Amino acid sequence: MKEYIEKIDGIGYDGEGVCRIDGKVVFVPYALRGEKVKLHIVKEKSSFSRAKLIDVIEASEDRESPPCPYFGKCGGCAYQHTTYHNELKIKKELLSNQMKKVGYKGKIEVFPSKHEYKYRNKIKLFVGKEGLSLKKEDSMCHIENCMLVSDEMNEAIKKIDKFIKNNLDVFDEVTLREENGQLLIVFNKIKNVEVDYQGIFLVLGRNFGIFECFEGFTIHVVGLNELVTQEMGLNCRFSPRSFHQVNKFLFEELYGEVVKNILGKKVINCYSGAGLLSGVIAQDHEVIGMELGWSEHEDAERFKEENNLSRLTNLQGDCGDLLFGLECDTLITDPPRKGMSKEVTETINQMKCKRVIYISCDSATMTRDIARLNNYVIKEVKLFDMFARTGEYETVAILEREGK
Repeated sequence: MKEYIEKIDGIGYDGEGVCRIDGKVVFVPYALRGEKVKLHIVKEKSSFSRAKLIDVIEASEDRESPPCPYFGKCGGCAYQHTTYHNELKIKKELLSNQMKKVGYKGKIEVFPSKHEYKYRNKIKLFVGKEGLSLKKEDSMCHIENCMLVSDEMNEAIKKIDKFIKNNLDVFDEVTLREENGQLLIVFNKIKNVEVDYQGIFLVLGRNFGIFECFEGFTIHVVGLNELVTQEMGLNCRFSPRSFHQVNKFLFEELYGEVVKNILGKKVINCYSGAGLLSGVIAQDHEVIGMELGWSEHEDAERFKEENNLSRLTNLQGDCGDLLFGLECDTLITDPPRKGMSKEVTETINQMKCKRVIYISCDSATMTRDIARLNNYVIKEVKLFDMFARTGEYETVAILEREGK
């Protein structure tokens, strides 16, 4: 296998190093700009190649030793080989390149994660041949802990792993969610067989709830049936499937920035989930929250009632249908990773909202959608590092209607 020694002179879409061999672009994961590295090609495409990093001959001053033994194997973290300061620089550059595609060349304000590790309140694990694992492309990496989640979640992972090893052919995924030391665990079954969870529940303890999912249908088995907490002065209850921002130390800053940038008194919040952001906004504005998921809508209705949010109206259904004929001063949209449908963007484009605030965990689908909103122009862009050490980040783009 031929080896090359090359200088890394750029960064790719996913933060990997970039060099050129015989004029062809080569992406090198875990290589940093300015480094001289030894590599070999592992995949050839017509317009680019992918390489494996063999050795770093001349290291960047931003390089540091990854603290996790699974780094590079599990497919989770992307930046443990560099300083957090440099990670933020890379992410800002990547977002800036994306925003230039839709004509924005202005300032991007960066909000760092308050913690590089132990910040996530949710993790999805896969069941591999050795037990609980994380997945990198098609390969499984068995883990005993994850540095991105709390000590309580890691203790639970160790106990669940022993249980899973006795049921490898029954489950394919396990999801854990945490709030204030309370955990909900969803075991996803691939076989319609009865499972005795009493033993694992006794091992885990009273602050846990166990759920079982089969063919998309989730039932409560034993223990806690929801997570009860206070967020931003509001009483919250989260079911296993309720959406909540995963960085428990930064989401308040994110929501605070959203509220600060609202124009007018009438607000529509699309893809509103369990209703926390809608509730925060409803303390000073009239809000319509829209959510497709029925269980999330029910959570949002209960949330509204428990917090006496008289200015909040929750609607269940597809935003493309619900938005038709409505108007507001500010429209907020926080769609899933795939972004908004063309029908939704067309409807928003024809609305007379003064401002659109787009929240996204995928800048590529966000810029695609913004390109369709040709009646609006981008005024500000903010990067929230909700997914520190990974290749992801959250973006808030503030758009205003042209000629408003």
